[in-house]
Amino acid sequence: MTKRRVGSTRGKSSSQRQERQFALDPLFSCLIVAGMGLGTVALGASSRLAILWTTLLVLWFVQREGQAFQIEYQFAEVGRGALIGLAVSVPLVLLAFRALATAIPILFVSVSQPSLSGVGGTTIFVSLVLLAPVAEGLFFHDVLQRHVGFWLTVGLYAAAGLVFFLPTAGQYPVVLIAVVGVWSALGVMYGYFFERLGLAATLACHFTINLVLLFVPAVLSHFELFAQ
Repeated sequence: MTKRRVGSTRGKSSSQRQERQFALDPLFSCLIVAGMGLGTVALGASSRLAILWTTLLVLWFVQREGQAFQIEYQFAEVGRGALIGLAVSVPLVLLAFRALATAIPILFVSVSQPSLSGVGGTTIFVSLVLLAPVAEGLFFHDVLQRHVGFWLTVGLYAAAGLVFFLPTAGQYPVVLIAVVGVWSALGVMYGYFFERLGLAATLACHFTINLVLLFVPAVLSHFELFAQ
C-alpha cells in the first residue's frame, strides 16, 4: 500500500515552508522549552525529561491548532528508516556498551543504579522509546524545520540537548560536550530523513535508535528494572 508522505519537504522551496502559519511562534516555543528546563532542574532526571518531552508534545498541539494532521507513509520508507536506525545504533552499542550502560542511567534516571530509583523498566521504556521520539520528531521537524529550515533546526536540537542534560551531565564537561555533539549529529540525520523520506520514516529511525542505543544497554546492565 502506498500513501502520500506527510512531513516530506521534497520539492518545496524554503520560502514555501516558511509561509506555513502556526498558532504560536515556533521560536517563542523554544524559549518556553528552555524556561521549563531551567524551572525543573531540581527534579530527578526521569521526571524532568518526561515533563520536557510532554512540553514539546503540548507545544506541537498548540502549533497545529485548527490544522488537520495525518501521518501518511510508504511502508518501504518506514522500514528503511528502521533499518538505518539499526545500522547506526548496533555498531555503537557493540563498540561502547560499557560506557553506555554506565552513562544512560545517570543521564536519564539521575542515579548509577536505576533499580534503586523507584523508576521501573516500563516507565523508562514508555518515556525514552515512545514519548521522546514522538515529541521530538513532531516538534522539531513537523513544526520547527518547516518554519526555520534545516540548519537552524539542527542548532536548536543541539541546544535542546544542552537544556535537557545540563543538570545530570553539567558536572562532567566532557560528557556534556559529547552529549551535545551526539544530539547535533542525530539532528542532522533526522532532519535529512525528514526532508527525504518524510515524518513516519524519521520517527521509525528515532524509535529504533532510542530502543537499541539507549534502552537496551540500560536494561541488560540493570535487568532488575523489569521486576518493578
